[in-house]
Amino acid sequence: MIARTAPLPTGVRRELARQLHPADAGHPWHGRRFSAGWGTRGELGYHPVRPDLVARFLADTTVDEGVYRHPVRFLRLRDDFTVQQVPPLGT
Repeated sequence: MIARTAPLPTGVRRELARQLHPADAGHPWHGRRFSAGWGTRGELGYHPVRPDLVARFLADTTVDEGVYRHPVRFLRLRDDFTVQQVPPLGT
């Protein structure tokens, strides 16, 4: 599952920045644009990263067209799981 989070505290952003790695040119989201929020014309700055970290998050249950209506809230990285160990969503 992939989602954007609510804004992260500075310390968490810095820690994640040390662990994220840029995606290669073949990433399917290169060139995509994402809105800054519902009803806004602003866009988020976006830099694709490799999907090689697992995170725990908190989300409400409201989903529109397969996307969480509200940003999820990042809780922590799960160093005890690899991406390959995470079961597909809905199983």
